[in-house]
Amino acid sequence: MGAIVILGAQFGDEGKGKISDVLAKDAHVVARFQGGGNAGHTLVIGDRTIALHLLPSGICHEDKMNIVGPGVVCDLEVLVQELALAREFGSRVLLDEQTPIVLPIHRMMDAVREVALGARAIGSTKRGIGPAYSDFWLRRSVTLGDLRSADSVRAVLTRGRYMEEMFGAWSLVRGEQIRIEQVDVRVHPMHLDDTIDLLMSFADRVVPHIGDTRACVHRALDDGKNVLFEGAQGVMLDAYHGSRPFVTSSLCTSAGVSATFGVHTFDRVIGVAKAYPTRVGAGPFPTELQDERGEELRRRGHEFGTTTGRPRRCGYLDLPALRQARRVSGIEEFVITKLDILTDLEDLFVCDHYIDVDDYTTLTCSVLENAKPHLLRMPGWNEDLSNCRHYKELPAAARAYIELIEKQTGTVVSGIGVGAERNQILWR
Repeated sequence: MGAIVILGAQFGDEGKGKISDVLAKDAHVVARFQGGGNAGHTLVIGDRTIALHLLPSGICHEDKMNIVGPGVVCDLEVLVQELALAREFGSRVLLDEQTPIVLPIHRMMDAVREVALGARAIGSTKRGIGPAYSDFWLRRSVTLGDLRSADSVRAVLTRGRYMEEMFGAWSLVRGEQIRIEQVDVRVHPMHLDDTIDLLMSFADRVVPHIGDTRACVHRALDDGKNVLFEGAQGVMLDAYHGSRPFVTSSLCTSAGVSATFGVHTFDRVIGVAKAYPTRVGAGPFPTELQDERGEELRRRGHEFGTTTGRPRRCGYLDLPALRQARRVSGIEEFVITKLDILTDLEDLFVCDHYIDVDDYTTLTCSVLENAKPHLLRMPGWNEDLSNCRHYKELPAAARAYIELIEKQTGTVVSGIGVGAERNQILWR
């Protein structure tokens, strides 16, 4: 198994958590390398549905080492809830001391900025992720390691008059004809002492888990152990390769593993994609279905955001986007999830290229906004896929759908999801 990277190959919500959960069974270490509480991985374990936002999916396996790396931004309230879940499953957790903390003021600024953007709002989850990453790059984040003492937290928050600047910006934003009633958040901005008290209230539960995550990963790899790197969001939302500005604030490709853990060689890079793409929030979506067919996919697939509950936009499978995801991420194999959702649909269409767009064109926001998809009609199937356990058991039309993906992307499809349970993945 060695070093494996699991990435979202579309706009997120592809089912990465389920694939990570299944592969974690054979891993010694499972590491989350980017994103924050804006991610949502839903796992179905028996009759229990579990939603994770920060800790990797390996926490649902006994005695696994689960790591949160320095490229993640942590909401402490979410973190302590998931630490309790890890204890329930008998799983271990190691947190990087340099992991930035999402502050209450980050959440408020995130929400107010969305309101200010109006019709051009990005579609943020309002979890404070963008502002927290901004402070990381400005070298002024409060980190998990700072929770070892209130004095350390105070020193960071007062360095360079940080809190004064943040509250000054907050006051200016509020003055820009934005009514606070428009901002749907539960946490109000706090003054310095209040912020310190809030952060330190989590210290006893967080600090015991802090350690050298990067040393742990490299030691495991040198000892021949299996390490699984779990990504959040998707390549089409990557800060560099996505449709800026409608992107997340972190590195969603395998480069994110290299940047945060210093690992540059991988045994497998797996791109997870749904049999039909979805997107939450704003931004271009060339194959989007804004009619009853899109509604039907949303209903069948229960396409509502794990983190926010927002309805996901649904569309036809976009092969040019998958080809870009493969190129920029080093994806060597795809896992296609939710193939079962397409059963009994009258018409199946796939976008094989964009009209008058070269296949190597970088899919920037302006390109996607103007892209005209060329659609191939595919035969559908009526057979129930949920009980299939081997590829040959799939109906011929379903196999043709998978084989078209392989041919058009030049990439093998190594796994196929035909249901929500752990055992409903066909491995080839």
